Amino acid sequence: MSSVTETKTEPRLISLELKWFSVLAEQRGTRKESFQIEPGVTCSELIDRLSADFLMLKKYRDYVRLAVNREYADPGLQLQDGDEVAFITPVSGG
Repeated sequence: MSSVTETKTEPRLISLELKWFSVLAEQRGTRKESFQIEPGVTCSELIDRLSADFLMLKKYRDYVRLAVNREYADPGLQLQDGDEVAFITPVSGG
């Protein structure tokens, strides 16, 4: 009689390049960084997760726009491995 051996593998993560602009870059102390997350995460979910650790992002949660690969993205867009995600805050001028 043969048996099937279960093997558990770690979930594969996707890599993103995060780009910060304006006050977010100032508060983060960098303009870009690498970030890994599980597949299937949407833009909205990414903001929610990062907001838990980055209070400045939480403050701007309702105003920040995301651009994925240099195009504005819908909150429900699923992120893919290698995506560039830019966090853009409103800007005022005179």
